[in-house]
Amino acid sequence: VSVGIGRIWGAKFEQGGKEYYAIPFRQNEKIRYWEYDGASLRKQMLKAPLKYSRISSRFTYARKHPIYKVYRPHTGVDYAAPKGTPVHAVADGTVIFKGWGGGGGNTLKIKHAGNLVTGYLHLSGYAKGIRQGVRVSQGQLIGYVGSTGASTGPHLDYRIWKNGTPIDPLRIPQEPAEPIADASRAQFEYVRDRIVAELEGDVKEEERITQLDSIVVTRAAAPGNGAAPGAPDGDGAAAGK
Repeated sequence: VSVGIGRIWGAKFEQGGKEYYAIPFRQNEKIRYWEYDGASLRKQMLKAPLKYSRISSRFTYARKHPIYKVYRPHTGVDYAAPKGTPVHAVADGTVIFKGWGGGGGNTLKIKHAGNLVTGYLHLSGYAKGIRQGVRVSQGQLIGYVGSTGASTGPHLDYRIWKNGTPIDPLRIPQEPAEPIADASRAQFEYVRDRIVAELEGDVKEEERITQLDSIVVTRAAAPGNGAAPGAPDGDGAAAGK
């Protein structure tokens, strides 16, 4: 059922015979969507940072370099794509390197939670506002495919390190992002219960949520009265079934 255009304040859906909820809640200054039990609906990392034509080279410790003609490690995955193809951050993080990476050409490195670092090599250019020290969000535009450095054609050389050790990007488990923090659990459950009640049709028309920052949190849910500390702010459509 269509509920109009705007932020989704709550959803209930079925996938693979199992019911899921999507509950909006602010954590770490970002509004995300969470399952009923507080697990994130997002994956920790995207499968790939771009829309690519094909994988032209895989993770290996013995690849014959197309330019140098010697066998050397290639601890990344090459995604062939046209020059200028947008490249996106695979997870929330902080840019720790932006610059010339020798054979890697224009390079970006982003540090993520869990001692993970991702690298994006051979870029033709960087997205506006991308610089060392800036925070980026999962899916954010960070650069464009190119062929800078030691490269025979436009592609993205994508790399991942964990605790400084290279790991195969194609073997990264698709784990959920971090769940609701313990300190936010009470506020989340209060917002969740209000939204679920509306989705189930247990709320009178005049009590429907039309703006989540208007929800008053009781003292049992959080210290003091006022807007739910974790609730999204701003106007939006009411949750719908």
